[in-house]
Amino acid sequence: MNTVKQLGLTINQQEQLLEREIAKFAKERIGKGPSKTEVRIADNILICVQYGFLTKAEELIIESGHSDKVIDYRRVYIMQCVNDIEKIIYQVIDRKIKYFFPSWILEQNLSCWTIYLD
Repeated sequence: MNTVKQLGLTINQQEQLLEREIAKFAKERIGKGPSKTEVRIADNILICVQYGFLTKAEELIIESGHSDKVIDYRRVYIMQCVNDIEKIIYQVIDRKIKYFFPSWILEQNLSCWTIYLD
């Protein structure tokens, strides 16, 4: 992605660009990107939903009854990545993260980030 902020884009274009960049980020960092990513921006809130985000190894761990291990790993990992996620957001919409709340529904292979913007 360009390091130049994407000014002049509509909200819809910003959301689409964030969807692509966040999916690309996940693929580069974890080796597997989500099958679908949706981003919505409303005032000071950004919601990012990722479908099909689990790796095959994580799916096997969940099937063996240890979903808590996957949640623990993902929570620690994603919190380590918040600064990089903020860089992506800042490049696209020129906003910083105030609060970041990740959540997961493992049974549906669904991840949701609720991000409050400064």
